[in-house]
Amino acid sequence: LWLKIRSWLLIERAVGQQIWLSAMGKKEPKEVVEEKAAEEEEEEPRVSLYVSPLATPLVTDKLLARSLKLIKKSVSEKKTRRGVPECTKAIRKGQQGICFLAGDIFPMDVFAHIPTLCEEKGIYYVYVKSRHELGAACQTRRPISLIMVMEPPADSAYSSTYQQVVAGIKAVHPYM
Repeated sequence: LWLKIRSWLLIERAVGQQIWLSAMGKKEPKEVVEEKAAEEEEEEPRVSLYVSPLATPLVTDKLLARSLKLIKKSVSEKKTRRGVPECTKAIRKGQQGICFLAGDIFPMDVFAHIPTLCEEKGIYYVYVKSRHELGAACQTRRPISLIMVMEPPADSAYSSTYQQVVAGIKAVHPYM
């Protein structure tokens, strides 16, 4: 049903044209395709309007840039755990790393247990302002609420970045 409704949606363009698209295989005019491509290029990054009062410590500036760089490198080496169930399982198994939590998730009950688990197991955790920032760092358009970067071996490409981020988290974290 949703596909039928979606296929008959009216798309209104800035030019004032109204074009009906159908599931019957009608193709869009070249102008519309070009406008869509231009809109995708002009798409602004999403701004987080909500930050939870529990989101402490919230990383900013230089530490945030280093953290996002660390996430990119670890994702490329496949040394991350993504999502609440996967991260919870990794923490309970005793795997070491850094947890990055999104500060704009509502309700916070979704992963309110993660900071306590991290403190019990001695794992560093920190909040990032937006789940969209975490998603962008993971090189995906999908927003991510929680990601855990696993501790790298000494000869890894991102071990120095990991140590810098850990030192920064120790400086800003009130409980570690």
